[in-house]
Order: sequence, then structure tokens, then C-alpha cells
Amino acid sequence: MDEMTYRRAAVMWAFIVMRQGDRLDEAAGEYNKALLDQFWLDRRDAGTLSGDWASHVEQEVGDGMNWWVTWTFGADQYFFLSAAAQLRKCVLKLPDDGLPEIPNSKMIRLLRNFVEHWEDPSGESAVKLRDMIPDAVPGRAAFTKKDVWIEGVSTTEIVMWASDVARALRANAAEAGDVLPDPSKPLPEARPLRAPLTSWSGASGSWGGLVIRRGQG
Repeated sequence: MDEMTYRRAAVMWAFIVMRQGDRLDEAAGEYNKALLDQFWLDRRDAGTLSGDWASHVEQEVGDGMNWWVTWTFGADQYFFLSAAAQLRKCVLKLPDDGLPEIPNSKMIRLLRNFVEHWEDPSGESAVKLRDMIPDAVPGRAAFTKKDVWIEGVSTTEIVMWASDVARALRANAAEAGDVLPDPSKPLPEARPLRAPLTSWSGASGSWGGLVIRRGQG
């Protein structure tokens, strides 16, 4: 692939990292609320709440912890790491573009492989990760109101890096007279399609990471 293909893919993955970062923050907030709700529900069930607090629990507290909250938080971690790993790949393919340095580059790759191949505890990435973090577990994260950390790696830092990469790529493109896809703009010649085949690969005929072929007949 040529460099422009990697640039077009990079601006797409940078956008997805930022979007997925928002989703991960939202999932962490939902997980935190469920934890707090579960605390009050457990106290209610144990009969240790005063009358005023019992009324508060009945009116304000949700359902507590459930599989939906847990699965969503885990899935959003997975998709965030996958997008970050794809952006990392593109940036490494553009060494002469002067793009921002990848934060925790090695950890992004290891964590992505770790969660992708969760069923193989003897895999190369799992072994390397546990050399650094002996009790590493797929899907484990810590969070505050300002950040989510996956095995100590700041997702906010990765989101900021993705934003900087997109900004640098667009500045470079503008200087060179090139055009990179803008996620806020419509697709060229956008119209209803029949049986579209899509690809973000940036191959010949793509519109900034999207290939669409109209169905025949």
C-alpha cells in the first residue's frame, strides 16, 4: 500500500479511537453507577438502612450490577484497544510524516493481542504481558471521573494522541495540497445503494476509506 492509503486509514482509525474513547468513558460511568447502586441494594437487603435511606433507595437506586453493564464495559475496552492498535499500525507505516510519538506503543500491541486471544494464556503476548504484570486479566480496568486505565495504560492519553495524529495528518495534507476524508462531511455522490460492499482499506476507488459498489440489476 502507498503512504496516502495509510494516511486515509489513519484519520479513520483516529476518529474511531476518539469515538470509542467516549463510549468507554460512558460505559465506565454506567459500571460505576451500578456498583454504587448495588452497595445500597445490599444494605437494603441486609436490613441496615434507616427509614430515610430506605426511601431513597426505593426512589433513586437502579437495578445494581448485571451482566449487561459488565459485558458492555468489557466490550468497549476491547473495541478501544482494537482501534488503538490499528492506528498504531498506520502511524508506524508513516515514519517520515512527523506524527506524534505513540504512547505506550508496546503495551497497546500487547493488550490488544491479550484481549483478542483471551483463550490462549500461553500465547506470546500473554506471556510477555504477564512478565510485566503477573496478575494481568483480560478485560480488567480501573477508572476515575477523568480516566480509564487498562492494566495501567491511560486511555485518555491514547485519545489525546489520536486527536494529535489526526490534526498533524490534516495539516500535512493541507500543506501538500492533498485531501483527507472529513467525518463530518457526506460521502461524495452519496445516494441510496443496492447491496453495497464496503471496505475501509483505502483501495483503488475508495472514498477516504470506504469502497462502495452498486448492485447490478
